[in-house]
Amino acid sequence: MMKLSTGVLIALTFLSLGAAVNAGSVTGTGFDKSATIEDMKSSAPQGAKITNTSCETVGVPSGGDNKYRCTVTWE
Repeated sequence: MMKLSTGVLIALTFLSLGAAVNAGSVTGTGFDKSATIEDMKSSAPQGAKITNTSCETVGVPSGGDNKYRCTVTWE
């Protein structure tokens, strides 16, 4: 019984590691919000399902146009 429990525990550990490797996110900045999101989406692995996109406005010290910091998350 102990061998079976250990085997199941090891199998579950490897399954959870595999899922964690496939999930991810990437963050980048740019002056054009939609272009920045598209650029970040292209960084996701082929076949990945995009689960979230978010952007925040980042001020520029020189007082010019604001930049956007966007994050794309996938699984």
